[in-house]
Amino acid sequence: MVLVNNWATWCPPCRAEMPELNSYYQEHMDQGFLVVAIEAGSPQENVQSFVDSTGIDFPVLLDPKSESLKGFQNASLPNSFVIDREGQLRLTWTGAINKATLEEHVNPLLEE
Repeated sequence: MVLVNNWATWCPPCRAEMPELNSYYQEHMDQGFLVVAIEAGSPQENVQSFVDSTGIDFPVLLDPKSESLKGFQNASLPNSFVIDREGQLRLTWTGAINKATLEEHVNPLLEE
C-alpha cells in the first residue's frame, strides 16, 4: 500500500505534516506501507536541505514541472492519495493530514 503525497518546501502545511507522515511510515513500513512524497517544483538543494533537516526516511521525488499535480488533478497543496495493494485508489485528502487521521483511515486498509 502506498500513500502518494504532493507537497512543496514553500508550503507551511506541507512542511508541518512531514514529521507526521514519517512517524506513521516508520511504524507501518513492516506491514508493506510506503510513503512517496512528490515535491512540486522546488530546486533540488532546497528539497534535500529540508529532507536532511527533518530526517525523512521515505522516498522524496522531484517534480520540477508539477506533473503529479496535473496527473492527480489536484493543484492544492498538500494532497495525498492512498493506493491499495491491488492498485485501487482508496483514500484522498486535500490539506495537511496527521498521524491520528492516518491511524483511523489507513490502519483498517493495512489489515485487509
